[in-house]
Amino acid sequence: MIGSYKSDSEYVIAEIYSYNCSLFVSPFLWNLKYADGNANLTFRNGVLYVNVNFSNFEKISPCIPVDGYPGLMYGYEGWFPFAGTTIENPSLVLPRKVYCLPNITSTLNFSLWVKEGNIDDFSYDIWLSQNPNITYLAYPDIELMIWLYHNETLSSYFIKEGEVQVPIYVNGSEITCTFTVYILPHTGSSDGWIGVYYLSNKSLEGKVSIPLTFFIEDEFQWIDKIFPTVNESSYYLDGIQVGMEFNDYNGIAELGYTLYCWIMSTAQGVKILDEA
Repeated sequence: MIGSYKSDSEYVIAEIYSYNCSLFVSPFLWNLKYADGNANLTFRNGVLYVNVNFSNFEKISPCIPVDGYPGLMYGYEGWFPFAGTTIENPSLVLPRKVYCLPNITSTLNFSLWVKEGNIDDFSYDIWLSQNPNITYLAYPDIELMIWLYHNETLSSYFIKEGEVQVPIYVNGSEITCTFTVYILPHTGSSDGWIGVYYLSNKSLEGKVSIPLTFFIEDEFQWIDKIFPTVNESSYYLDGIQVGMEFNDYNGIAELGYTLYCWIMSTAQGVKILDEA
């Protein structure tokens, strides 16, 4: 799959099939106004290779230090660009009420590379709403990002709320990782959706397993500090994305990642999403 300005394929979407579900994949170059080059997403033998090679990159919004978010999506998103539903495992059919979620462990095995430009983050991008039939995002919808790896300084619009220690596994070893939590009260406009950001204090890479349901539930204690009327009981989990936010340097971006697997499983050992 090629994403580029010249082929008008900034938001092109394909579908990857596993034996029990599917994933949408897209270069999602949402801030691309013009550039030479492309983002190449190649799925081969169960591995996703993402290679970004741009020059003369011009942003739609120059003040935002992100060019795009090439990656994958599982679940349902009724809004642009995916506007659809993947094939879902019966153990995790989305949208689903947050309080009904099983305890999900999510494992990503990935490596990153940079020649020019910046990988802002390699992350989960998770969407929650009070109405799963929405076709656009606004307050009080929630975007939850979990930055496993990051190299970006957040602006003053992000409010630091605190820290949380989370037991995770990295390359087979259990560690306690500290995540700093930030809230962006409104994203993009005065009525924009709520952003919740968990930033790892370590640059994680390799095979990383996290308690995904913990983050989805824990975010509400931090949102409550700014929006006391927002509560978990009224929210659905809609979609789960995985990918890389990146930024060019003087119009040049040469970077990427390799995703060897994405596995989601429950405490009972049920695999929701296995290697594709």
